[in-house]
Amino acid sequence: MGYHHGDLRTALVEAGIELVAEGGLAALSVAEAARRTGVSAAAPYRHFPSRQDFVVAVAARSAQDLDAALRGAADAAGDDPVEAIAAAAAEYVRFAVTRRTGFDVVYAPELRGVHDEALREAGRSVSDIVLLRAIDATGGDARAAVDLVPQFMVVAHGAAAMHRVGVFSDLDSAARLAAKTVRGLLRGATQAS
Repeated sequence: MGYHHGDLRTALVEAGIELVAEGGLAALSVAEAARRTGVSAAAPYRHFPSRQDFVVAVAARSAQDLDAALRGAADAAGDDPVEAIAAAAAEYVRFAVTRRTGFDVVYAPELRGVHDEALREAGRSVSDIVLLRAIDATGGDARAAVDLVPQFMVVAHGAAAMHRVGVFSDLDSAARLAAKTVRGLLRGATQAS
């Protein structure tokens, strides 16, 4: 991947996403992103004064990509909010495993306490994919719907983590299990409402 007089910031972030996919957060290097985009090691610092600024930018873009993937899966599942959330859970597993950014960047310890509007907005948008549909699924029970958001994350992230460590050798099986478990949680919440 080279940089040819376009948007250097975007090219560097894309290189950062590739680095994380290849080797996790430890592989995220401003200097390596510069090398991959064909610019000097000093060029990125005009856009990212520190490594943390670079991590934040890569995390924000990763969260936006995650949002688009989950939203696409949920929308494709149709009007049934339970099936839409289940599809989003399966897509989360696939995204986190193949891109690694769900593990290594979006939840990076260096992002705790960081106040970045793009990152916050992307995170809110991802939560809303589940929350708004969960409100529909629970017949408007906002409290139950809010409780379902972290449960969704635990299930989807947990299934991806289990695949990553080899417990589930087949990615599709891990994704299907996440969807099935989320369906069960939602049906339980729906019956309780």
